[in-house]
Amino acid sequence: MANRRGYFNRSRSFGSEEQVSDPIALDQTELRAVFKALKNLDEAGQEEAKRQSGNLADYARGEVIQTANGLQSRKVAGRIAQGSKVKKSSRIGEITYGFASQKFSGGATTRSIWGGSEFGSNKYKQFPVWSGRQGRGSKGWFIYPTLRKIQPEIVERWSAAFSKILKEWG
Repeated sequence: MANRRGYFNRSRSFGSEEQVSDPIALDQTELRAVFKALKNLDEAGQEEAKRQSGNLADYARGEVIQTANGLQSRKVAGRIAQGSKVKKSSRIGEITYGFASQKFSGGATTRSIWGGSEFGSNKYKQFPVWSGRQGRGSKGWFIYPTLRKIQPEIVERWSAAFSKILKEWG
């Protein structure tokens, strides 16, 4: 929720104690307030929120593609990242990975193998080695590490854009 310093409290982080070093994030209370404010905007404000969130999601998608293309397993990881789609109708910015329509020559789809490519496996040799644990889940190789790396910038840019939207249309 809003505080005296601005719309968002930047001193909090989500997740377990192991993730305290993670950069700024919005907590559940703040997210509920954001969703409520978005819902109360007029149509022009909602369209601007969609446009701003879509631009940030496109930026994040581009960063993930760049990271995936730098990996040793770039043929598969790059194809998964490049096949991702940004949902333009979302007011919060959503990227989707893995689709049944994106097929590899052996019959696999990005939908069925994106998890193995992202997190690795010690059992299936066609995937990179398991990435290890971080917090309550796995580290990942290209999607999650990239999103963690750019999180401060995304939150900062989204917070600034949302504040501007609220001033203009709220």
